Amino acid sequence: MNLKQPNKIRIDFEDIQWGDWDYDGCHKVLFNNEPFSGYVVYDRHDNGDIMNEIEYKIGSHVGWENEYNIDGTLIYSCLTVGETSLEVYKYDDNGNLTDHWKTVGDNYYQDMTIKFNLD
Repeated sequence: MNLKQPNKIRIDFEDIQWGDWDYDGCHKVLFNNEPFSGYVVYDRHDNGDIMNEIEYKIGSHVGWENEYNIDGTLIYSCLTVGETSLEVYKYDDNGNLTDHWKTVGDNYYQDMTIKFNLD
């Protein structure tokens, strides 16, 4: 399985706790009662590989939302800040980029990537 950002921590959804509200009206994600930074794995394929995951920074939904096919290949990736999608990538089942677009203007995109240190 070729994970996006394999160096980042990943935990299963069942292992998180919910904290206070953050800036966009969602509950913060906690792990061991601390705001979590890394990926929360929401679903797995029957073989145990990750199906989809969402990145959090200091408990807030900020970063990448990724989907993988049964073979572990990244097929969808969306950069988000809260509920706002900034950029979307789509790939075929072999991992080849098939589509890409930004959903916001360049100035807003740059402001958000700097403000939230998005990578």
